[in-house]
Amino acid sequence: MDFGPSNHKRSCGAFTLTEMMVAVAVGSLVLLGAMSVYIFSITSFASMANYADLNQKSRYASDMITRDIRGGSVSSATTTTQLVLNDGTTTYSYNSTAGTLIRLQNGESKILLSGIDSDSLRFTLWDRPTSTSTYEQFSTGTPATAKLIGFEWSCSRRLVGSRIESQSVETALVDIRNK
Repeated sequence: MDFGPSNHKRSCGAFTLTEMMVAVAVGSLVLLGAMSVYIFSITSFASMANYADLNQKSRYASDMITRDIRGGSVSSATTTTQLVLNDGTTTYSYNSTAGTLIRLQNGESKILLSGIDSDSLRFTLWDRPTSTSTYEQFSTGTPATAKLIGFEWSCSRRLVGSRIESQSVETALVDIRNK
């Protein structure tokens, strides 16, 4: 047995500087890609939640107005921004400054919808269609002769901390059933 010094070089298991720099660069790219997918997913989820909430509130207001119109009668105080039903017991008013739709019934006030785009809410009155009318060709009515009430609005809400904006558009033509 020979116990003297050997001529063999020992190999070390360490990385070189070049290998370490390549590994850090590739790892950074993978981490950056994963972060961008995560941020995109969070933003998309928040945007969809914002849209769903805005749409739900818009549908609720539309359903409430439709229910009141079908069971009511139109007052002569009705304008393009205010709908007065049942001789003043139910009133829908649009506040263009605040961008809100307010329902006033028997002295109780409730904000039905907020975030309405400026001058986008409008109530219109329509007469009963004649036998010579074509599809959706009605004459503009007065409160005394109105058979149909149309309403439309556009709501939007910006997602907090971003440029993403959700928008909901509602339009309907409702028949007054007791006329």
